[in-house]
Amino acid sequence: MKNIISDRISNKQIIKDFISNFIGSLSGKSFNFALGLMLLDQTKSAMSFGINMIIYPLVSLIFLVPIGNLVDRYPHKKILIYNFIFRIFIFLLFYAFYFLMDSSSILYLVIPFVILHSITVNIGDTCYSASIHELVNDKKIQRLSSVTQTAIAIATMLSPAIGVIFYGVKEIIQFLKENQIVKYIILVSAILNFFYTSISIGVPFVLKEQLLLDNSTVGMLETMAAVGMLLASISMSLLPDKKENNILLSSKITMPLVLLTMAIIGLGVTFASTNSQIIISFLGSIFMGIIAFTLVVLNIIVMTYLQSTIETKFLGRVMSTLFTLNTSIMPIGTLVFTYLFQKEVNGGLIFIFGGGTLLIYIIIMLPKIFRILKIEN
Repeated sequence: MKNIISDRISNKQIIKDFISNFIGSLSGKSFNFALGLMLLDQTKSAMSFGINMIIYPLVSLIFLVPIGNLVDRYPHKKILIYNFIFRIFIFLLFYAFYFLMDSSSILYLVIPFVILHSITVNIGDTCYSASIHELVNDKKIQRLSSVTQTAIAIATMLSPAIGVIFYGVKEIIQFLKENQIVKYIILVSAILNFFYTSISIGVPFVLKEQLLLDNSTVGMLETMAAVGMLLASISMSLLPDKKENNILLSSKITMPLVLLTMAIIGLGVTFASTNSQIIISFLGSIFMGIIAFTLVVLNIIVMTYLQSTIETKFLGRVMSTLFTLNTSIMPIGTLVFTYLFQKEVNGGLIFIFGGGTLLIYIIIMLPKIFRILKIEN
């Protein structure tokens, strides 16, 4: 006996249908558009945008009978779930191999992927069409079909814009693969921002809650940090404008990085060894000034290097990646260090450990940066 599907259940299925078809169609069409852009750039062939239009009908014709038998033989829900999992798997596989292959052999990767992708799309479309009567009652079939077409139409309208964004991300990842120095600069910058979070949230907490000092001490240290930033900006603006070679750049980033880590460790030692307001105000102000000074100097040096060496067509995306990563890492740092400070661990020890860890990281990364700079010189 046929199960009766109520209007209420049918309406719920229509909403689910709109969401799933919109997401599935948008992701698939966006990826196809981005794939076409990539092939057009690398093969310079007008066929790039038509490769999917060639392969999909052939796949539909060749696999007509096997897919029909599959859909008729097995439960539709299981087919759709396994098909979705396999589709995700081939996407991940494509990305993994994409970054291992050069542009001359990219077609050997794209064609098998498009074939497999077309098979999964065909299975999904066929299985879904055969499942409509299982989702809604007979009165709601027309509405379901209408909603499905609406979702696909909206996705088709938005997919070119999303595809351009997707392709932009593929391009910047490829650029970072080919420009190791930029990649290392971004990595070092992100780690610096992570550990600087311990300073911005930890200093006021340690001074007031652990060392029980008054607001004037907090204000003094924060003021000296601002003074350090101002002095760094003025100092860098007074330096002569000239294009520096990579060897000189290596020496210019080494000293600020080492000073920065030493200042963080020094601040931690000061907080861990005394609660004297006079000593903390004096030494703490010096260390906070050095931390702020070196961070501004490093920022100016790095920005100048990136602006003068990266091609204009990539500069916006590199800067966007740098700013986004740095902005994203700070909430993580806030959560981590807030947790550590709230665990009633001596705040000075946290700064010592953080500065030491940062120093080890810099010691590991600097030789790699210097080696690349020397090669590019």
